[in-house]
Amino acid sequence: MRKKEEEIFRRIARLIPDGLFVIDIEGKVIFWNKILESMTGIAEEEIVGKDNFEYSIPFYGFRRPMPVDYILNSEMQYPGHINKKNGCVEIETFLPKLYGEKGAWVRLTDVPLVNEACDLIGGIQIVRDISERKLAESTLKKLRLVIEHSPIGVIITTFSGEIIYCNQAFLNYTGFETAESLNIYEIFPMISLYEIHNGHLKEIRYNGKIFRLRGLRLEDEELYGYAIFITNITELKKLEEQIIISQKMEIIQRLTSTYTHDLKNILTGIKGFAHLAMQRENLDMAKSDIDKLLKVVNSTLENIKKMLDFGKNVVRNPEMIDLRDGIKKIVPLLKATLRENIKLNITLGNKPLVIFADKSDIEKIVLNLVLNSQDAMCNGGEIKIIVSKKSLPEKYVALQQKDIEKDYACLTIVDTGIGMDEETKKRIFEPFFTTKGEKGSGFGLPTVYYIVQILNGHIFVDSEVGKGTTFDIYIPLKL
Repeated sequence: MRKKEEEIFRRIARLIPDGLFVIDIEGKVIFWNKILESMTGIAEEEIVGKDNFEYSIPFYGFRRPMPVDYILNSEMQYPGHINKKNGCVEIETFLPKLYGEKGAWVRLTDVPLVNEACDLIGGIQIVRDISERKLAESTLKKLRLVIEHSPIGVIITTFSGEIIYCNQAFLNYTGFETAESLNIYEIFPMISLYEIHNGHLKEIRYNGKIFRLRGLRLEDEELYGYAIFITNITELKKLEEQIIISQKMEIIQRLTSTYTHDLKNILTGIKGFAHLAMQRENLDMAKSDIDKLLKVVNSTLENIKKMLDFGKNVVRNPEMIDLRDGIKKIVPLLKATLRENIKLNITLGNKPLVIFADKSDIEKIVLNLVLNSQDAMCNGGEIKIIVSKKSLPEKYVALQQKDIEKDYACLTIVDTGIGMDEETKKRIFEPFFTTKGEKGSGFGLPTVYYIVQILNGHIFVDSEVGKGTTFDIYIPLKL
C-alpha cells in the first residue's frame, strides 16, 4: 500500500506545472520532473544519481552550488542573495541555459526533505518560470520612468475626481508637494466632469500659465477612473500669437501696397479727366469728361466703403433655419443671373438640416460662390449645389487644438471651370486679391470666409487647373 501511495505522489510530482527536482543528503539527484525535462532538455534518467553539483550545469552551464544546497548546509557561502523564511529558501534569478540556452527568469523555492522522525534527508528545489511577469514588470518600470520624467503632467483620478497618482510635471505645474487625495475639480474648478468624461480638449489658465488638458476614461479590471494629461502651452501660445501678428502685418503690408497702387492709378485717371474737362471749349464734351470722372470717384468710394465695412459687426438676425430652405429661396435669383450656357444642378436631400444663421448669410455665401464659378466658365459649364450631412475630414480634426462640433450641414458648390493653381488657392481669401482684373473687387471670397467664421463653420477648397473647383462649407447642425 505504501509503495502504491509513493507511486501516486511521484506521478503527481512529475506532472505539476513547475519544474521540480530532489537531491538526497549526499547531494545526489533522486527525482527530476517532466516540466524540468522540457526546461533543461535533460531527461530524468540522464540526471538521476548524479552528484557534485552536476544538476546545476543544465541551469548555468557549469558546476556551482544552487539554493537547494543551502538547505543541506546552511553555513555554505551561496554566491548570491537569498531570502530565508521558516526554514525555506527563495530567490529570483536569471538562468541562462534554460530552453536551449535562450534563458529564463525563474523563482527558485527550496524546502527541506525530512523523514518521519523529522530528520533532514535531502532538499527539494522548485523552479517556476516568471519570465512573463519579469517582462511585464520591466515594461511597467520603463513606462513609469517615462511618465515620471515626462514634461506632460499626468494624473489618475477616481470617477469622483480624487487623485490617486500624479507625476512630477503635474506637481511642478501646480506648485503642490503632493497631490494624492486632493480633488482635481478643486484644483481646476474651471473644468467639468462632462469634459473629462468625454475626453474634450480644453485650454485653461492656472498660475499665470496656459495649459491644454484632456481626459481619458479608464475602465479596467483593477482601475476605474480617469487619466488626465496636462501640457504647458504658454510658450507655444506666445509663438502662435507672434506668427499670427506676423501674418496679419504681412497681409496689411500687401493690402496697403496693392491699394496704394490702385489709388495712385485712380487719382491719375481723375487728374487726366479733370485736365481734359478744363481744356474743352465744348461744354457737352467737358460734361462728358466730368461724368467719367465722377464714375471713377463713385467706384473708388464704393471700394473704400467695402473695405471699411469688411469685418464689421453688421446687423444680423440669426435663427434656426433649414439650410435647404435658404438654398431654395435664392434659386430663382441664381437662375435669373446665370448665363444661358451655365447649367445649374441642385441636390438638397430629404432630411432637414437645421443650422443657426441669418437667412442673408446663406444667400451671400451661395451668390458669391456661384457667381465666381460662372466667371471661371467663360465657355459655359455646370455648377452643382449639394446639401448633405457630413463630418469634418479626420485629418483636419486631428490637427485641431480646440473642441469642434461633431455633426455638420455641408454646403458643396462644384464647378467645371478653369480651376486654380496652388499659389492662387493660397490667396483667394485675401481682401482685394482678384484674378478678374477690373471686373473683380476682391471682396467676394473674403466675405464668404468671414461669414463662415461667424457661423463657427469651416471652409475647404479643392481645385486644380483645368479640372474645376469645389468648395465645401461645414456649418454646425443644431438639431
